[in-house]
Amino acid sequence: MGSRKIIKDMIVIVAAFLLFVLWYQRFVQGSTQMTTTQDNKMQQVYLITTDKGYQYWGIMNQGAADMAVLMGVSYVWDAPKQRSTEQQIEIINNAVEQGAEALIVAPDDPELISTAIEAAKAKGVKIIYVDAPPNEDAISTLSTDNYKAGVQAGESVLFILQEEGKMSGSVGIINLASKANTKLREDGFRTTLEKDGRFNLLETIYMEDDDPVKAQKAAARLMMEHEDLVALFGTSEGTSIGVGNAIKDSGKEITGVGFDKTEVLMKLFREKYLKVLIAQNPYTMGYLGMAEAIAAIKEENTGPQYINTGVSVLINY
Repeated sequence: MGSRKIIKDMIVIVAAFLLFVLWYQRFVQGSTQMTTTQDNKMQQVYLITTDKGYQYWGIMNQGAADMAVLMGVSYVWDAPKQRSTEQQIEIINNAVEQGAEALIVAPDDPELISTAIEAAKAKGVKIIYVDAPPNEDAISTLSTDNYKAGVQAGESVLFILQEEGKMSGSVGIINLASKANTKLREDGFRTTLEKDGRFNLLETIYMEDDDPVKAQKAAARLMMEHEDLVALFGTSEGTSIGVGNAIKDSGKEITGVGFDKTEVLMKLFREKYLKVLIAQNPYTMGYLGMAEAIAAIKEENTGPQYINTGVSVLINY
């Protein structure tokens, strides 16, 4: 039985934590009135994610909520029940109408929501982006370096295949059709395997949404069409669940690679249907995103415009 390795991107995580500590010391410990605005009203901050269907967003909400409680601000998490750019735009507009002073936004489509975001900014609302980069200026963006994470996924696959004595074969990718962050993950993964040169990278299968059942069917088709398939990469939570379940049902020795760390994905990881997980830090995004939002409302220094919240690479083979 192979060994289990957990490689953590500790430098980035520690840097993010130190940023918060410095912010906390400067803006919290020096004042007993940090929880209210000058007119003694609670600050209103909204976290608006792409949907509420995945545990990833729930973890991000927990981080934002914990900081909100610490700081005593009024906090709302709102999102479409299922991913919908049109509904997310409506929620952004409603939050502004309800008096939001800051929005922490995980954009479903950065380009399509730009008009709503610019309208919010014109009314003085502070904008913080999480999970994905914006198309327009924001106070700050807290997200994964998705290209680098894709490189790390590729390096992990090559490590496992080397350890298992597999020197050739096909590698598949299940991705989302319209997500810039998952496209960066695919690009990093492809570049790494192409540079290695030993494996045949198949044409990516693009999904219209992050439905695990649809992703599982797509992964199963790849297995049937390519007998030499040695690895499959799911670039998101839903596609990763689909990849893991497809490998489980097939009974084949295929190296499954997934993104994010949820209860469902960890079960597939422990059972080795997914041998690699690239775990983002949604809690850190929410926690520090809320800190950034409060600092922005108070017109204090918010630090760098981009904060890489890092990943952990989990390997089990």
